[in-house]
Amino acid sequence: MTKTPSPIPPTAAGLCQLPCPMPDIVSLVGGKWKLIILQILVFDGTQRFGELKRRLEGVSQTMLTNQLRALEDDKLITREVYAEVPPRVEYSATPLAKDMQDVFFAMRDWWKRNHPPSA
Repeated sequence: MTKTPSPIPPTAAGLCQLPCPMPDIVSLVGGKWKLIILQILVFDGTQRFGELKRRLEGVSQTMLTNQLRALEDDKLITREVYAEVPPRVEYSATPLAKDMQDVFFAMRDWWKRNHPPSA
């Protein structure tokens, strides 16, 4: 009987042993805006809502609010509200999010290796 090759390369097979963490990881940081929000907060520090909205070209206020709430629920960011008029709200990366720094560097390095600058 001939063995059917696995669709997953042998070097990647160890990454998705049961239980595979990928669905959980994607639920934490997947979507159009979450990784970008995390990148800003991890590397540039605390940001106000308006600062984030300006930096995320094309995001609606509702979408940004939803993404920030989800990241806060997942303990990747903190939200601090200051009792001022008008109210000031600041978002910061938690240590859990800051621990992703190497992931961001790995993604950048992969991009640089595989997408050389065009002439």
